[in-house]
Amino acid sequence: MNGNRCIQITVRPVADRDGEYAAYGESEFLQAQFCVYLKDSNFGALSLRAFSEMIRKAFGKNYRSQEIYFKVGGVLVSFT
Repeated sequence: MNGNRCIQITVRPVADRDGEYAAYGESEFLQAQFCVYLKDSNFGALSLRAFSEMIRKAFGKNYRSQEIYFKVGGVLVSFT
């Protein structure tokens, strides 16, 4: 990434829910965060792909590179 602004989507497991994840990306321009909740399945993978394409198409023009970087973290996200 080396100083280039890039699109980053973070994927984290959901607390107390095996095989469930939250993926989110941010728009600097809109000062907003977009999120999708998915399961560890083929449909979850398709959902993550569709989500990343939505982010790239909507906000990619604001970045030098339209590449998407995925950050997979072990920190648990809890929804209350």
